Amino acid sequence: MTNGATVTATEIARIAGVGPAAVSNWRRRYAEFPTPVGGTAASPQFSLPEVVDWLEAHGRPVHLSPVDEVWRAMNALRDPGRPGGILAAVGFRLLGEEPPRHSGRTEADASGLPMDLGVHVDALGDRLGAAEAFEALLSRWTEAHARQVEVTPAPVASLMCALSGSVDGTAPDSVLDPACGAGGLLLQAAENGAVSLLGQEVQPDLAEVADVRLRLHGHHDVTVATGDSLLENAHDAARVRSVVCNLPFGQRDWGRSKLGYDTRWTYGLPPKGEPELAWVQHALAHLDDGGSAVFLMPAAAAARPSGRRIRAELVRRGALRAVVALPSGSASTHSLGTHLWIARPSNEPSSPDVLFVDAEPLVEAAPENRAAGTDWKAVHTAVTEAWRRFRTGAELDPAVSSAVPVIELLDQEVDITPARHVRTDPGETFDPAQLEEDRTRWRRTLAGLTDVLPTVREVPAADPQVLVSLEDLTRSGALRMWRGSSAREAPDGVEARVPLLGLVDGQSRTPPSRCTYATETERIREGDVLVFAGSPQGARPADPQEYGAAAGQSITVLRPERDLLDSWFLAGALTGGPGVGRSGSSTGTTGRPSRLDPGRVFLPVREPAEQQRIGRAFRDIARLDELLDEAAEHGRRVARRLVDALAAGLADPIDDDRRG
Repeated sequence: MTNGATVTATEIARIAGVGPAAVSNWRRRYAEFPTPVGGTAASPQFSLPEVVDWLEAHGRPVHLSPVDEVWRAMNALRDPGRPGGILAAVGFRLLGEEPPRHSGRTEADASGLPMDLGVHVDALGDRLGAAEAFEALLSRWTEAHARQVEVTPAPVASLMCALSGSVDGTAPDSVLDPACGAGGLLLQAAENGAVSLLGQEVQPDLAEVADVRLRLHGHHDVTVATGDSLLENAHDAARVRSVVCNLPFGQRDWGRSKLGYDTRWTYGLPPKGEPELAWVQHALAHLDDGGSAVFLMPAAAAARPSGRRIRAELVRRGALRAVVALPSGSASTHSLGTHLWIARPSNEPSSPDVLFVDAEPLVEAAPENRAAGTDWKAVHTAVTEAWRRFRTGAELDPAVSSAVPVIELLDQEVDITPARHVRTDPGETFDPAQLEEDRTRWRRTLAGLTDVLPTVREVPAADPQVLVSLEDLTRSGALRMWRGSSAREAPDGVEARVPLLGLVDGQSRTPPSRCTYATETERIREGDVLVFAGSPQGARPADPQEYGAAAGQSITVLRPERDLLDSWFLAGALTGGPGVGRSGSSTGTTGRPSRLDPGRVFLPVREPAEQQRIGRAFRDIARLDELLDEAAEHGRRVARRLVDALAAGLADPIDDDRRG
């Protein structure tokens, strides 16, 4: 083990197989617990050897795999200016090559890895195989740099590469990824059968990582260049059969002022706020006749007014062939949704239709299975089958796909959002009995609204109320608080996995969509209060569907002592009132809440009986909010079915006295 390796408190919890709260308790209870050797007060770093020695001395199990040991040693050598440098150096070591020398490489890593780390890397390669060892270390690296590096999830990469093939499933022989990152899409394309692989990446270290990764997997016809593909196109003369790309989302300055007269803008000069349309045209310029391109796009690019003219040209000239809406959460850094665009050169015979596929219903159809995550096998099959049927002229499944004539898309908006164009045929689904049932349920929900809102009376003016901070409540034992963490692997020999409640799950009140390993003490249970993204205004008691789950990143769990603190009183007091939970969260550089600061969040002091009485009122108000949402949802459903039935000629309105 490298003596300079360090770990965070969260990583100590992972090594020891406990929750983060346990590590905090150890630091408070044991004076001999290792002191921080670096980091910050909010995120201290501890010496890994010292931590392991302490755990073993106190009879705590240590779950430190060979991958953990190498990763910690690598992390000790990290260079903030070149976060991927050490990973690339490890890749060259596994490949049996010396790292290339260039101006960005420091003297330490230009000459290879430290001897002790090199020995550990060699041993890991012998144990797992060079390619698998690198993949394991790459996984740890991407987890540690999740905010700086976008990685295309494996199921999405598999789907994109499958869509880039021919009708009979033959993979293209040459593939380009102009923003290749760590090379995930190129690796998937190679495993599908591509031979010639071209990539470009703006970060030199990641370009090296991608190149080494592909060669470790046995793919040697690889050229990964460094630089910005839009401004410094290293493959300017290359023409390929396929382009696959997870586009850089939301670039503020993609070089428009320098590229105003570029020959790639055959569909129009992209506006400053539409960098994705610049990347699309860049990719199309590299396609050979008969080639195709598949892009992972932000959903907003399908409808932004500023991109309307270029979208219209792509549609009118037959370049845009299909748009696929992926299930929510398919790309972790893009919470607003993602689409796949499939395009081809416009010099080929144009198609009279554009295919739209909406994969979201494949998830919504079975909400009870969301805890296991998206069924990517079903999504992959449905999308690829729709694409095959569209290209062969076969009948489509109207539940998830639709072929829309080009002329119908060329309106004032040119909105190519799949949900707008994929509808189930109302003639197959209209059910008068179901409509009447929905109408009755809607009326019943409306009637219930009047009975829920609590009645209150004015309280005479009194002395300023006494407040107590969450920090003081925690110290007194009336409240326990811990922050959630990202998904963790199970320690060796342990197969227990539990649902993981993510931030999006909690805010949308949907069941946990992922799994993790966690001890029993970390599970959410009845009476816990959840705070999301450090914002007290969104605090609420846990829902029954969340019981037994572990809390994910950006979720704070408050567990009140029931005899001392009422859950509904706690949640309600956090969400409103001047000085009570309104400004108690710390903010990051973006100005958005990041974590709950218990020393700056205050509650009014109330007797337990009074807390329960006020808590019941808070619960009634929360129920009113739920009923309002239900009433709106049921009303929209009734309205939508009526519109579909009337438009299809399946129903006829009955004149009555209500119309003026």
